[in-house]
Amino acid sequence: MKVVLTLSLPICLLSLLSVSIPDASGALPPKGEREMEADAVLVVSGKVTALSSKTQKARSEGSSGSDFLIARDRIFQITLEVSSVSKGKGVKTGDEVKFQAWQPSTRFPPLPGPQGHQPVPDKGDLVKVYLLFNEKSKTYHPFMPNGITILKKAKTSK
Repeated sequence: MKVVLTLSLPICLLSLLSVSIPDASGALPPKGEREMEADAVLVVSGKVTALSSKTQKARSEGSSGSDFLIARDRIFQITLEVSSVSKGKGVKTGDEVKFQAWQPSTRFPPLPGPQGHQPVPDKGDLVKVYLLFNEKSKTYHPFMPNGITILKKAKTSK
């Protein structure tokens, strides 16, 4: 009888823990260039002329409201001077396009999930971006995770 109780306690605790863990999604796989080109609203290349960032409370995408006790994201506001337009209307060479990208800043507990945009360019980088438009926030954002392609890094003087 003692052996049964000794074994049943860990099994009960493990079962309870597995039921209480929220459903977490994994990191998103990179998308193919053709898929992004076909689905994008705007595909442009150009030079990053401005880059700013802020850290803010993450918007939870989990079904249970908030999967994290602490969740902060770094939101990047990127301004691109367009040098070529591969797809899209209303934008021409020389125009500026602003879009947002993000990366997780803090996650506790460290659950798996989307890891934002990789890479995020620096000011002066030449990039190609595959953009979607969010009607609700009226902002452009690149495909996740690889909707930003750095064509040439800016030269840094030290």
